[in-house]
Amino acid sequence: MVKKINYQLKELMISLSGACFWYWNSYYSFLDSCSVPKILQKKYPKQSYNKYEVMRNILEELEENNQIQIINNIISNFYKLRNAVDRDSLDEKKAIKLLNEFREFVGDDPIEQEIKKRKIEEEKEKYKDSVEDNKKQKNRINELNNLFIELTTSTNITPQQRGYKLEDLFCDLIQINELDYSRPYKTTDGEQIDGHLKYDKFDYLIEVKWEEGPIKQKDLSIFDGKIRGKAQSTRGLFLSANGFDENAINKFSGDSPRIILITGEDLAIVLSGRVLFYDALKAKVEAIVRYGNINFPLRNI
Repeated sequence: MVKKINYQLKELMISLSGACFWYWNSYYSFLDSCSVPKILQKKYPKQSYNKYEVMRNILEELEENNQIQIINNIISNFYKLRNAVDRDSLDEKKAIKLLNEFREFVGDDPIEQEIKKRKIEEEKEKYKDSVEDNKKQKNRINELNNLFIELTTSTNITPQQRGYKLEDLFCDLIQINELDYSRPYKTTDGEQIDGHLKYDKFDYLIEVKWEEGPIKQKDLSIFDGKIRGKAQSTRGLFLSANGFDENAINKFSGDSPRIILITGEDLAIVLSGRVLFYDALKAKVEAIVRYGNINFPLRNI
């Protein structure tokens, strides 16, 4: 279906063709800037047509071929003019009057309107995508929560298997939150690292354990040795399903603490959706940086 240009709008553009342009070179440059095809311009040579006739014929052909974008380009470029292009050879007052009438009739630059419209559509699509991503993320975290509950209550699993599954669960949680993360690996000297996380300009080595009781000072000492063997910007995240021994916590809460402790209770709070993982990590980091508290409980958020 052919979309017709408003009659008054078309007549205004035709009038502006003569009011704003004296020299043909200027006129052709204007048409070029509007992306009017050369082949279309050449159909109406200056030897046989005046500028009014050229614009009328071009607009009619563009209409017939549904070249809406080019028509909008012409409208937009006239909209941007504030005076005659060849003002030394034309009646400036007449040109300015016609241009003002044109802008008043058009209201808004159609190209700017289209850009705004596209931006709005893009934002809508982004919002839809974010809603869908959030839904998928919540569903995945809910799956991890069910798995954690199963690990906590199941009796048909060995302690070693429970520990490996907790390690995988924690890895998945970090990746779901799209943080810069590497899965478990071994160093060149055979040292086992349960994962590596980059957050806020620091590197975090990860240790995950599911022991029968709280983690003792010995395990924290081994992990601390892994951290201190790395760059000064390296810290540690130690997840223990059954928490940490108070003596161990006090020992590593001294000068320049570099280990952040995460308990099973903390993990349950995140997996239940009460606290986002990103907010949990931020709270834990702030606690160790501001107060030297390596075992800040997420229930206090």
